[in-house]
Amino acid sequence: MMISLAFMSYIFVTAFTPGPNNLMALTNAAKFCLRRGVTFSAGVFLGFLIDMSLCVLLTTALYTSIPKIEPFMKGIGALYMLYLAFTVFRDKPKKEKTEKSFLNPSSMFTGTIMQLVNVKVNIYGITSITAFVLPNAQSNGGIILGILLLSVVGFLGTCTWALFGSLFQSIFTKYHKQTNLIMALLLVYCALMVLK
Repeated sequence: MMISLAFMSYIFVTAFTPGPNNLMALTNAAKFCLRRGVTFSAGVFLGFLIDMSLCVLLTTALYTSIPKIEPFMKGIGALYMLYLAFTVFRDKPKKEKTEKSFLNPSSMFTGTIMQLVNVKVNIYGITSITAFVLPNAQSNGGIILGILLLSVVGFLGTCTWALFGSLFQSIFTKYHKQTNLIMALLLVYCALMVLK
């Protein structure tokens, strides 16, 4: 599988920007300890593997049964990236919210289950698989490499937020306009590369 700059930019921007996984890892590490943040992140990794595998099966089935759907799926993926760029650009720092849950928020199980209901991860998977993995994978091994790469980068994103959460939070708050602009421009670049 050919790994492009657009693909790597997209998955790193998506994995390292604030989202449910990263904020939960940050909260768990800050509230409990780093070990619990990493335990939650391990669940995120397992959930990513499951979710990305399901995305490959879904998009492959669609490509096989309706071959003409590929340009539309790429277009939808590019539009979603532009939407993300817009929302990242205009986003402002928020105070962290604490929510009560019947699940242990720092467990591996919670990290795994969150991926199956996390819309950001589902769209991230479908967009990445459709726009980057399937068009460039030469074999099943390339597809598996794509799934692993998406999952590992997602895991690294949550672990980073768990490890450096308070540092990232202060940087995002202090330099939120500059950070948002850089992230938004990277997402626009990714969308243009998908449509190329």
